[in-house]
Amino acid sequence: MIYPSFTCYTQADIDQLPDLHPMLLYLYPKEPLTIQPSATDHVFCTGCHSRFEWIRDLCVQCVQTHTDFTFVRTGSELIVNGRLYHIPADQQIPQARKAGIDYHPLDPLFERLSRSAFRSRFHLGSKETAYIQAKGIETIQHHAYDLIGRRLAPAEPEHDGKQTPMRGHPVFIAQHATGTCCRSCLYKWHHIAKGSALSAAQQDYVIAVLMEWIYRELKKKQER
Repeated sequence: MIYPSFTCYTQADIDQLPDLHPMLLYLYPKEPLTIQPSATDHVFCTGCHSRFEWIRDLCVQCVQTHTDFTFVRTGSELIVNGRLYHIPADQQIPQARKAGIDYHPLDPLFERLSRSAFRSRFHLGSKETAYIQAKGIETIQHHAYDLIGRRLAPAEPEHDGKQTPMRGHPVFIAQHATGTCCRSCLYKWHHIAKGSALSAAQQDYVIAVLMEWIYRELKKKQER
């Protein structure tokens, strides 16, 4: 299938996009952009004469809506933390890869997790489901950010390997189900190395994995 593609530089360009799905977006952000990833199949971003925080924000928007995001190349000039970098042509793609903010569908991950007897035994019970319904999914996501930030994100989490209870909160169950319960499991299942604090983008990724697992669990219960 050939998807329609559009190139955008400003918010005005995005606001004028036709209401098509799926589509491919090629972004060269000249200002902070708010996209609608739900109407997009894949976002490709190039950062020439742009700011890295704008690009990272686009990635976060895609993570939150489970949309493919690829940081294609930095371009010849990129502002990072207020500093302008001049990047040679042969380093623009490698530097984009080094940023580590690409985001892709989670189906392959969940397929691997399903083949683990230990991971696949975890499910939301009636108590956890009722808790989610009472609190709302946005509150659960806020809880997830707090728990991951305190228990998993530090370079050397306290009691690493034992910091995530087996029950007590839907996020705890989701962590064990997705291999995000400790830094060793995070490395094994998600290839995020130990010994360094998780970046904001890495924490966003972990949250996306957890929330996707919760969404899938709730969907299964609705289909029964």
